[in-house]
Parts: sequence; C-alpha cells; structure tokens
Amino acid sequence: MSQELMATRDTLLRHNAGIWEGCFIRLDGRGHELERFPSRLEVSDRAGTIHADLTNGRTGVVRSMQFREPPPEMQISAEGHWSLGPDRIGAWPWVCELCLVWRNQRRRIVVRHGSAEIESMVLVGEARPGSSQEETVARLQLTPQAQGPLTWLWTAPAPLSLTITTPRSRKPGSPESVSLCWQPEAGVQLHIQRAYSPYGMLLDS
Repeated sequence: MSQELMATRDTLLRHNAGIWEGCFIRLDGRGHELERFPSRLEVSDRAGTIHADLTNGRTGVVRSMQFREPPPEMQISAEGHWSLGPDRIGAWPWVCELCLVWRNQRRRIVVRHGSAEIESMVLVGEARPGSSQEETVARLQLTPQAQGPLTWLWTAPAPLSLTITTPRSRKPGSPESVSLCWQPEAGVQLHIQRAYSPYGMLLDS
C-alpha cells in the first residue's frame, strides 16, 4: 500500500470511524420532505476491512458496506470531509454523497440526479452518542433561489442549518457540481464540492 493511500485511509478513519447517531430526512426534487427516520451508523476497521453498518431506527433493517481501501473516485480532504459518486457522468442519472465532519458531529447529503433535473435528496444530521444535538421537529420544505444554480437554504434550527447548491437543470456539455456548506459554530464555515467538467470527468476537489 502506498504512503498516499495509507494517509487517505487513515484520515478517513481518524475523523469518521466510530458510532454516529442521527436522523435521515428524505426530500423530493422540489425540496419537500417525504419521510424521516432515526439512524445509527457504525464505521470500523475489522481485520483490514472498513465496515459501515447503518441501522434504520424505525424498521431495524441494517445495510452494510465494506471496502479495504477507499475507492479511487472517493475524494477525501485532510480534515476528513469526503464525497463519493461516479468518476464520470453523462446524460444518464447519477447519485453523489457529500459529508462534512466537525468534532462530534457530521452533516451529509445524498443527491439523486435524473437525466434532466434533481429527483430527490437525503439530509443526514449525525452526532456521537451523548453529544447534544437539537431535534428538527417541523417538516422541511425548501425554496430554492429563482435564478442560477439551485441553492437550497435551511433556516431550520440545528442540526440542519445548511446550504446546498445543485444544478438547476442538466444539459449536455455543461459542467455540473454539488456543494454543501455548514456553519457548525460561530466563525467556522465548512464547505465541500463535487464537480464535473463539461466532458463529464470528475475534477479534483
């Protein structure tokens, strides 16, 4: 294993391994909440294999993912933030996930792109067991800006005070990107972006 791969793997685990308790909120392509459920995620290194086991707190169903090394298309920053999606996109649908981590909390989004526009999004607010995290009780409904890229603004209280930017529409030969911004505390602004060139190639983060 190269030193660079070791550093990337170690960085991912150092900031993201362990147990995360949270809430998944699924929205449609217009930003209207469809459903939500409590969750428990355990990320661990077992005999050289990274395991991510997600438990749906409402149904008890467990979904697992395992990999020995982060996939090449996974972008990981020195601070432990990461994004995952295809290494190349085209006219077909595609899905990406972005994650920001700050101390004992994380914020994640999963965005599903149709062939022409956004089909759905999932918001995830997570914290370490025992960490304080306010509940978001009201159903979420986002109103994006009228012009330019779709910018979804949350005015809800923590844990989902976020800004997400997505393409307004998908056109052949146009660059595409999804970004997530989060201000976990005063004076701290976190940002991550996953971007593709007009030719559909993944750009460096």
